[in-house]
Amino acid sequence: MVRSREQRGQVLILFAILLVVLLSVAGLTIDIGRQVAERRHVQTAADAGALAACRALAAGASDAAAGTEARTVARINLENSPSAGSATIAADTARIYEDGHAGDPAYLASGVLVSGTTVRVAIMSTIETALARVVGVPTLDTNARARCQLQGGPAVPIVARRYAAAPGPGAGFTDFAATDATSRSGQVDAYSVLGYDGRTPASELEPGPVFELYGPNAKAANESAFRGFVALDVRDYQSTTSRSYYNGVQPGVTENTLKNKEGEYLVTGYPGPAFPSIVEPADPADQVGVLLGNDTAQVVNLFDDAYAVGDRLQLAIYSGTVMQIPDFAISPPAYVALPTTTATPTDGPNFTVTRNDAFNSTVTLHLHGDAAAAAAGHPEQNLIPDPSVTPPAVGQLNEPTWSTNVFVPDKKGTKVTMGAISTNAIPAGIYTMWLEGHSGNPYFQTRRVALPVRIGGAVRDFSLANSTTSVVAPALGSTVSVPLYVSTTSASGTKWDSPGTPGGTVELSWDTGSFTDCALDPATIGAGQINLTATSVTPTSSGSGALSTLSISTVGLAPGCYRFNIRAFGTNGDSQPVVHLQPVTLYVATEPADGAYVDVIGFAVFEITNITSNGISGRAVTGAVADPTDQTLRRAQRPRLIPW
Repeated sequence: MVRSREQRGQVLILFAILLVVLLSVAGLTIDIGRQVAERRHVQTAADAGALAACRALAAGASDAAAGTEARTVARINLENSPSAGSATIAADTARIYEDGHAGDPAYLASGVLVSGTTVRVAIMSTIETALARVVGVPTLDTNARARCQLQGGPAVPIVARRYAAAPGPGAGFTDFAATDATSRSGQVDAYSVLGYDGRTPASELEPGPVFELYGPNAKAANESAFRGFVALDVRDYQSTTSRSYYNGVQPGVTENTLKNKEGEYLVTGYPGPAFPSIVEPADPADQVGVLLGNDTAQVVNLFDDAYAVGDRLQLAIYSGTVMQIPDFAISPPAYVALPTTTATPTDGPNFTVTRNDAFNSTVTLHLHGDAAAAAAGHPEQNLIPDPSVTPPAVGQLNEPTWSTNVFVPDKKGTKVTMGAISTNAIPAGIYTMWLEGHSGNPYFQTRRVALPVRIGGAVRDFSLANSTTSVVAPALGSTVSVPLYVSTTSASGTKWDSPGTPGGTVELSWDTGSFTDCALDPATIGAGQINLTATSVTPTSSGSGALSTLSISTVGLAPGCYRFNIRAFGTNGDSQPVVHLQPVTLYVATEPADGAYVDVIGFAVFEITNITSNGISGRAVTGAVADPTDQTLRRAQRPRLIPW
């Protein structure tokens, strides 16, 4: 069939129209592709700007300086647009918001907004179309928004103790979250876990005293095996069945498995969840399990791989006392200082007794002498006879009175003061007594801590602080070794030697009558199963101290937890007797109980000052705060892009 000219003309018209449509669609498609490329380009710039501002905040910059950094970095990243776009970031004074939402951060369209620990960056951009203008679309708009937040929470699974010798004052009391100049004044605030009682919170300009964040000298007041390493993945110790587990940890996990997981976090950082803010009553997620007797070499070596002196870390803080479920705990003073003879009775130092939610028994306090001293050949070292005598005989003191006794401890801690102590011609020296608490129905438990007593101004001393005091025998009948270190300070005033007069050797032994289970009920171990490789050492201020190795054979012992005392005795450079008693805990074919935990009572930033083979030292550069995301902690928080 032959088409007419009219028909052929209609086809040409339709073809022309279709061609225009096709070209328009193709042009619009190309320009939309350019718009998408511009969108990606602008988003990259917004992300970079937001992260740069967060890093500036973490480095201590002001909000204004962080905003300037965000714009600078974003504009650098906006160069060389793939679509020749014209991007704009409004100034602070001219931020652009979506219509009807002026001032609402969620609707920021162009500009930078820094608020607390959050940064928002919004960029608007326009591209001129190449082909879509044919159909009346001369430009295409695009935008990008990025939000960065400094996220708090512990970077590593180390919890720092806030206090030494709490509640104060005196007797070595120190608040490590206060400035060095004020850290030893006042006492623990009885009303707020974040209180300072007149002390000044630590800061960048006035940091706190240098102390051991992890290591032998970071031990808890009432648990010598705990050195500042916590199981962040196990929380909630309101009762024996209330545990919450995170990051794949399951009920029944062993200590060694937890140690390996926590060790990885020293290098990779703790994945979360972050601790909640400190509230009253306490959030159970702020009760965190502790890893008793953990491997110092593992912790320090892994930490050294990831951090260096001068680095800053945000850490959780605990009071310095380890708790059990159900339990009460005694946080003893660092020492008791008394004259050789008292003309009138005197008061001793303060200490605290705390409990957890599951404990509701009364606690009765006692102070006992060193009853095992006679069997060790030194009956004169037992300063309190049983029963106590008032007034005391020559060479003795009486058991003190207590400001409160037979009481249910407060969960925040009940302060107790020793009173009415008399001494009678006790030779100057350093001795050890036992501070005990006994609970009644329904929890019949005993807590016992060794308490040094400085008589007549004696201060030249040695220490067993660097020693391992908790050990696990993995199998029945196995033999384990425990390193004991006898050290002294390098300070001339307290060093074991006095100028011109060296101190004597320190004699080491174990009190054979002290072997009990961990409930302090009598237990038996065979003769010769506990031995020391060196029974006489000279204290040293270099390294960890003079080494003696304790060897324990577990033949004949049933699975369980046991305890016994190491006795260390010598004469210092002032010719004064010094005796220390160090409890050692032995776990046989069992793991330490999973009921040990600490209460997180705040958060602070610490600067690393030293990393040795045996410990990690630092100092606070902020005070203690309740919120782990508080902008006070910026210097150690981690920038992360989060949804707008």
